[in-house]
Amino acid sequence: MERNYKSYFVESRFISIVISIVVIVFRLLLFLRKGLPDFQIKDTGFIWSRIEPHFIHNPVLSVLLSTIFIFIVSYLISELNIRYGVIRRRTSMPFYLPLIFFSVHPFYLKMTPDFIALIFILWSLFPLLASYQYHRSHKFAFQFGVLITIAGVFQIYALLLLPMWLIGLSTLNGLSFRSFLATLFGVLMVFWIIFALYVFGDNIIGFIIPFMHFINIYDFTQALNFSVPQWGFIVMITLFIVVLFITDSMQIARDRSFTKKTLFFCIFVIIVAFLLQILYFTQTLFWFYVVLPFLAIVVAHYYTNTTSKTDIVLFYLLLTSLGCYYGLNLFTDLSPF
Repeated sequence: MERNYKSYFVESRFISIVISIVVIVFRLLLFLRKGLPDFQIKDTGFIWSRIEPHFIHNPVLSVLLSTIFIFIVSYLISELNIRYGVIRRRTSMPFYLPLIFFSVHPFYLKMTPDFIALIFILWSLFPLLASYQYHRSHKFAFQFGVLITIAGVFQIYALLLLPMWLIGLSTLNGLSFRSFLATLFGVLMVFWIIFALYVFGDNIIGFIIPFMHFINIYDFTQALNFSVPQWGFIVMITLFIVVLFITDSMQIARDRSFTKKTLFFCIFVIIVAFLLQILYFTQTLFWFYVVLPFLAIVVAHYYTNTTSKTDIVLFYLLLTSLGCYYGLNLFTDLSPF
């Protein structure tokens, strides 16, 4: 069992091709049967309102681009792992797991500014990880400051990731005052250009409005209005993630220093993203986009390194569960969300 698992699901490059084809077919079937999900995209950035009409009048273009973007996400995660050796063993999981995660629910069929912002967020991980034990970390701090700020141009909530990236820089290399200033300069450089465009357009109020979204937090005096199946689904997913973090932490503890810091940073981002999703629950679902690729890294690390037959069976059950959830969304209206 272990040999077949390693050959076909971990180390095989052929599995990535198979999953890619399956994902394209699955997304096409989901679109043909369900169409695009009917939810309004809140424009919390500076550009989306000028782009969105093209997708409203052409749903096929929306599905096509969202599919292209999930492949870009998967490529970035895979390249990040290959370039920096986050997972020391050869594995195809960082590529195909994000494809699966982004394809089992029709919500991710629709092209949104969150996909664009996510690309820049994942791109910003490259300079962050490159700063490890590099004495001129301010150069990388400037780079990820620029990239996250560009993500914020499309989705303003992405700017809340900047403190997390500075914490990550502090963990990987040590945060200096010079690095902090470099990050701040990267942020100001992007927003100075955006501000200048709004000034020339005589629309300074339009520049300020996206920042006002930060104060629109959830009213915690009101209970979350979920049904029993929805609460059951939330509890099940939460338990899976908590157990994954606990068990993978035992593996991470045996890894080299760089892998430890990187994976604990991924877990940190996932936890904070979930908390921010609760905080801005009625305003955006952007944080679910952030969680999935980071969760894919943690899942890939754990199931690449495991040698336990029980864990291998659980991995098969995970894939089966995702397939069943996809079927539930495709053939019925019984999905909790």
